[in-house]
Amino acid sequence: MPADNTTEAPVTAGIRRSAGRSVTATVGDFRVTALCDGHVDFDISRFVGVDLDQAKAVAAPLGVDAGDLAVSVNAFAIEVPGKLYLVDAGNGTIRGPGLGHLITALADAGHRPEDVDAMLMTHMHGDHAAGLYDSDRSVFPNAELIVSEAERAFWDAPEKLDDLQRSQLEIALQGFDTHGGRTTLANAGDEVVPGITMVALPGHTPGHVGFRIDGPDPMLIWGDVVHVPALQMARPEWYFRFDADPDTAIATRQRILDEAASEGYRVTGAHVPFPGFARIERHGGGFAYHPLDSD
Repeated sequence: MPADNTTEAPVTAGIRRSAGRSVTATVGDFRVTALCDGHVDFDISRFVGVDLDQAKAVAAPLGVDAGDLAVSVNAFAIEVPGKLYLVDAGNGTIRGPGLGHLITALADAGHRPEDVDAMLMTHMHGDHAAGLYDSDRSVFPNAELIVSEAERAFWDAPEKLDDLQRSQLEIALQGFDTHGGRTTLANAGDEVVPGITMVALPGHTPGHVGFRIDGPDPMLIWGDVVHVPALQMARPEWYFRFDADPDTAIATRQRILDEAASEGYRVTGAHVPFPGFARIERHGGGFAYHPLDSD
């Protein structure tokens, strides 16, 4: 594995920020580096049944303009001596110039695609899985693909998919195909690699998961539990149109936010504002998202 050539700034609240697209935190012996794949403009119409005036009323007290939202797309490198894991693969080449910068971010953190030992997939939507492949080849040629058994089953039954999910089918299947025999199916509660456990977070897809990194101050990395913290912390019942099972997605969001607030562990995710390392607190009838690099 190449040496870390990241240009580093001082540590604040356990966060080490580089000059580029990577920010690193520590969990025991693990180095967890947030990698910025890019940002995408977010239209409130992507939330079902929520209008702009409602969104502005929720976001304004936080100093956020709900009419001008940009959502991060993040992935995460997890490094322990001798091993490198990556949570999600970003957009690859399927979107515009504002996205698809994961490999640049990985290089900024001092790593190459061939250094990655395992891809830990939260789910197989395009903004998480299209970066697994380039044409018919794997971008991460030495990596095992680890995905939940329920996620694989979801994409193996295309006749059950609605139109939105079907729009992601080719990407999901191509991601599986390019890894072939290097795919491992796991279940919630499995220690998928030493010190990292798969956590069931169903709703966005049936097999949507997170990964909990064990240590004295553990961290949960989720995929799409939350898309816009400025809105969904206060209103966790607001759901995204790509949620395959909205009721389950809402229940999962409320459950995991409550658990994170009660237990105090750190969280981050694919669409929280980069780099996303945070703690969750209860606030009013909902929750508050407290970024750790703002302490």
